[in-house]
Amino acid sequence: MKKALAMILSAALALALFAGCGQNGGSTSAASGAQEPGPAAGKTLNVWLPPLSANQDDKEVWDKIMDPFEEENGVTVNVEIVPWGNYEEKYLTGITSGQGPDVGYMYMEMITDFIDMGALEPMDEYLTDADKDNLLYLENGIIRGKQYCLPIVVGNACVMCYNKDILAANGITEIPSTWDEFIETCKKIKVDANGGTDVYPFIQRWGNPSISTLNTSFYPYVWQGGGQLFNEEGTAMTIDSEAGRDAVQFLYDLRFTHGILPDMVTSLTEDDCMSYFSEGKAAFVEMETTNTANFDTAGVNWGFITSLTKETKGTFVASDSLVLMSGAEDKALAYKLIQHMLSGPSMTQYHASAKFAPIGKDEEYHDNPAFESVYSEDGAALHSLPAVKGSSKIYDTLYKNLQLMMMGEMQPDDVISETVAYAGTILNE
Repeated sequence: MKKALAMILSAALALALFAGCGQNGGSTSAASGAQEPGPAAGKTLNVWLPPLSANQDDKEVWDKIMDPFEEENGVTVNVEIVPWGNYEEKYLTGITSGQGPDVGYMYMEMITDFIDMGALEPMDEYLTDADKDNLLYLENGIIRGKQYCLPIVVGNACVMCYNKDILAANGITEIPSTWDEFIETCKKIKVDANGGTDVYPFIQRWGNPSISTLNTSFYPYVWQGGGQLFNEEGTAMTIDSEAGRDAVQFLYDLRFTHGILPDMVTSLTEDDCMSYFSEGKAAFVEMETTNTANFDTAGVNWGFITSLTKETKGTFVASDSLVLMSGAEDKALAYKLIQHMLSGPSMTQYHASAKFAPIGKDEEYHDNPAFESVYSEDGAALHSLPAVKGSSKIYDTLYKNLQLMMMGEMQPDDVISETVAYAGTILNE
């Protein structure tokens, strides 16, 4: 059934690409016979981006960034902000119906599937020497030996945050760095900063509706154990390794063996975790760096470590990219727009609203200075997800199985065996 669906999608994509973006609202030439001051004048480029601004003003910010490009090239750039809730579905529907963008924003879990559909254009022929010298994370965008992606967001690392006042109230003077130290520290936490007993040593977001929970609460532990999620070829899931088994068992033990994670952890969302920590009711929480601004606003006396350690340090960092769509009529112009979007002046303007680290040498570091050391000193510990066929479906199954484990309905070995078996069916389609 899935193979049949893939054939249908491929056929639909072929028709969409044959029709070209001129029919679907992508790059279109000016009306016949009109005077054009240049080859790009009168054309329209469509760009799809997600909501990332802290002020929820992504559309306004990007429109301003596009203004000089539009004026210089005599083109119109239409920016559409696509909600996260149906992100991949929006792309799939748009591309197969011939209504896709010229330039898109994709995260690693979705990229390989769209490459297989023929929807993404390699950018090697457009990449200049200046681009290669300036852009910091080009290697992250090389898939199957080709430059399918140019990273635009590399950052928002997941870190382990702690409440200094709660630790002090429990007589804890040393910040744990290893798994064993973390367990022993959490066992000592009995009171909050004011001596009250309404406090949790550690909380996680296992009630969150999004598989992004795995970014904070599972993947880092696999990497800390020295493991990987997939083999280098992307043909097999490898959490049935010692590191993978240790990561799953570590979570199980935090919940059931040591009683560090409370029963309610299976209902907590990301917002719940931020609230509990901000209100001084949790000693430790895993959190993306951009979300920690809430702790400052709440007046929490907090600190962080990049990650715990078992065999090594390891944590998640986003590595999302701009992609050039195969359906773009004027691919050279669309790539020129990508260059403009990733330029230092554009990124400086963007990062005033969306706090991420620079992706090029032509921009200074404008993110929270507290996290500069994460990138300058712990760069080797930062991992992004690999581009693997069907990985979104695999991660979704992994997340559901881990949720069942945290509810006491699955055992660690079953989580691993059932997830790996399911991954095999996807990877071998």
